[in-house]
Amino acid sequence: MMRSKLAALVALAGAFGVETGTAAHAAPKGRATVAITRTTDFLYLAAPAAIEINGAKVASLGRGESYSGPIAPGATTITVSTWSSPGSSNIRFTAVPGKTYRMVVGPRGQNFAASMMGGLIGAAIEGGGAFEIVPTK
Repeated sequence: MMRSKLAALVALAGAFGVETGTAAHAAPKGRATVAITRTTDFLYLAAPAAIEINGAKVASLGRGESYSGPIAPGATTITVSTWSSPGSSNIRFTAVPGKTYRMVVGPRGQNFAASMMGGLIGAAIEGGGAFEIVPTK
């Protein structure tokens, strides 16, 4: 009984595009893979981190959630933002076929400090957004 409930939850999560594992999927031939995990930090816990790759939204990550998917080789820009704070952060790199790029998304202290000092206007002036994305190993 418990096993069937777990299987149903995993299937339901998959139907809604929720990543249920942290392992990166193997890239199709001629493509690279990106694996992005959001930290479980308390700051901005209710704000989803919107992930765009080369301008196309691919995920909205809550605390501790992950996304993994193929990317085309060549110039790649990954942008992270949230609806509740102006600005965004990004990382740029040249994707190589067959390689996996692992990234971590976490809160930006600079944005928090700017919003504490100047509210929404302070956050807009600071401009880097609530989250940052950095490569990991």
